[in-house]
Amino acid sequence: MNIINRSALKTKHSLPYFDSPEITRLKWTQHGFLTRKGGMSLPPYDELNLSDENGDQVEPISQNKNLIATSFRFDPNRLILLHQIHQDRILFLKEPLSHPPSSLEYDALITNAPNIYLGILTADCVPIVVVDQRKKVIAAIHAGRQGTALYITSKVLKKMKGEFGCSPKDLLITLGPSIGFCCYEIDEKVFLREWEPFSILVGDGKMMVDLARINISQMEREGVKEEQISWIDLCTSCHHDLFFSQRKERGKTGRQLSFIGITGLR
Repeated sequence: MNIINRSALKTKHSLPYFDSPEITRLKWTQHGFLTRKGGMSLPPYDELNLSDENGDQVEPISQNKNLIATSFRFDPNRLILLHQIHQDRILFLKEPLSHPPSSLEYDALITNAPNIYLGILTADCVPIVVVDQRKKVIAAIHAGRQGTALYITSKVLKKMKGEFGCSPKDLLITLGPSIGFCCYEIDEKVFLREWEPFSILVGDGKMMVDLARINISQMEREGVKEEQISWIDLCTSCHHDLFFSQRKERGKTGRQLSFIGITGLR
């Protein structure tokens, strides 16, 4: 597994971001895991917030979206953002949406169409991007606790196989920054027994859980090898200077964007 740390932070037109070197080598796709830095939103959404569901104003969100699109050279209207509902619904896009609905209630997207950019917004949950190098299919996943419990990562990989014939051996997968094992405590009442290898009991009915590792285990059960996986192993709570963290900030905060798209160069 390729573990990516903070020293891998890059900048594009003043916007800090992370990427996967393995996916970047593919010339027909573009991706990035953005931070909270470089945008126009005011506190408590400072700075590069893209969520319109947390109380931020429309104008800075629009400016932030345009800033990202300009920096990465794509049409902002081609960026598809979801109304993430912490479930396992998967949106399959066969062609660009000329006028995307205002509310797409899903937690993952899959496409093989060019000039679509799949976006995931997070502030502790696990953002995941998937690329099939051979079939030229991409996916983006929002994996929070509830989505992880519903096997959303496994279901996306199964759907890619069912719809496009994607083989696990052809996949490259990257997990973006999320809340770490060090900081993610949940109530034992919502804990699943199968998560025991990725957790510890801390008393008073509380568990510390490694959400990213649970999703990696789902990938491996679908036949993905460890060497096909990259992980930006940065806890959003510990590194809240760089990322939004709902847990750390305990209130209103922004959501950073992770995205992947197929360019016109295929």
